[in-house]
Amino acid sequence: MSSLIPEVLAIMPGIDRWNGSVILSATPEGTRDRMNILLIALDTLRADHIGCYGYPRDTTPFLDEFARDATVFSHAFAPAIPTQPAYTTVFTGREALDHGIVAHGGRYDIRPGIPMLPELLKAEGYETCCVSTLPRMKPWFGRGWDEKRDPSRRTRYIQMVPADAINVDGLDWIKNRSPNGKWFLFLHYWDVHTPYMAPPGYRHRFYAGNPGDTTHHSMDEFYTQPFAQWWASSASDGSGEVFEGWITRLAQEAEVEKITDAEFLVSQYDSELAFLDDQLRALFGELGTLGALDDTAVVFFADHGEEMYEHGIYFDHHGLYEGNIRVPLIMRLPGSRKQPATIAEEVVHADISPTILDLADADIPAEMVGRSLVNLVRGEDEQQHRDDGILLCENSWMSKWGLRKGGYKYIKARAPDWHSFPPQELYHVAADPSETRNIVESETGIATEMDEELEARVDEGCKKYGRAQDPLVEQGLSPMGRRAFKWIKESGYW
Repeated sequence: MSSLIPEVLAIMPGIDRWNGSVILSATPEGTRDRMNILLIALDTLRADHIGCYGYPRDTTPFLDEFARDATVFSHAFAPAIPTQPAYTTVFTGREALDHGIVAHGGRYDIRPGIPMLPELLKAEGYETCCVSTLPRMKPWFGRGWDEKRDPSRRTRYIQMVPADAINVDGLDWIKNRSPNGKWFLFLHYWDVHTPYMAPPGYRHRFYAGNPGDTTHHSMDEFYTQPFAQWWASSASDGSGEVFEGWITRLAQEAEVEKITDAEFLVSQYDSELAFLDDQLRALFGELGTLGALDDTAVVFFADHGEEMYEHGIYFDHHGLYEGNIRVPLIMRLPGSRKQPATIAEEVVHADISPTILDLADADIPAEMVGRSLVNLVRGEDEQQHRDDGILLCENSWMSKWGLRKGGYKYIKARAPDWHSFPPQELYHVAADPSETRNIVESETGIATEMDEELEARVDEGCKKYGRAQDPLVEQGLSPMGRRAFKWIKESGYW
């Protein structure tokens, strides 16, 4: 019988191992009675700071190890940013023109009648739990959960919940699950979101030098911007929990007058990521001990990335540039033999809900524009390029639409922004991945074609979803953007 092992393995992808006489875990995928699902959000994590996405620093040894037995989507994108539009897209499988959430902190509600992913899974018999602060932000993020654990109850700020606190709540919930049930758990980690204040033992891991050296000028522009008033003010009570003044606090710890080298703050972002990675290793060690991973699909993703100091955007997630919209998506299914791979297919946030519903053997609502990635992960589909392009939008400090298609990206403003960026931008991202050369004036034919397509897609979307007006225009600049303009007016910045 041993001569038949390769043939058996080839036709039965659910086989996990051979012990010499007995085939174990031989249930093929697709006929499983149960599959648990663990969805993990690594908030504000840009893909190119992860080792398996090509980053040279050793920021993510655990994620890199995990990725070797998983599927890495190298071109995953966040079409609607920042936080609230992004997570609404993830949990509905709908585009922003449909669900209507285009602003972070806006006053508009999600379009009535749109179900959330946990509601759909709950209807399939799943126990559902989120360890996240999202339900505190907007009511639709609280729908469908059997249990909502708010880890920010231990801190003063939503964004300052450390990864080890998330682990405590997540593991406690897992330990109380029935071995015969099926569950969906969402864990939401905030560590790499500003402020970059990793535990002290991590803060010097990736930087050597003087962050206040006056010969550095990479922070000069920052100190003329609204963020400087909030982040580099003298406000600090020494508690480590104060969002305001965090850059000044780092300067005080480094015993310099002010931070002059932006690369020092990049290193602090990476230090936060290293801490997060260590905590993920600890989490998965405990899950392995509990046997909780045996029938569990794991999906890692980020809601958006982060501009370091490219384009004059310092350590924030506004701007429809690659650093913000290209995000990690790493997926591992139980029992798959064809799974480990890197897939260059362009995928988007809206694909996550249909993928999870497919894993749960649940119906995928026809209204979802996303598509299941399960067959791609299992190697059962040819890769087919998303040739219709990706429609992008943001509304936080800036209000803009974008279209990424055919190796180009076109960005069009719906309102002025405090950076005074051009109202139209065009980048050949295939040849200029850092988007340093705006070619809107030299490539007028491409710019005109993409402008026409962008406007047509927005107009068609409004008609399709019964919207009388472009939601970016209807809703206006987000409260954050209006706050920045108020500061600009009061400070005389313009």
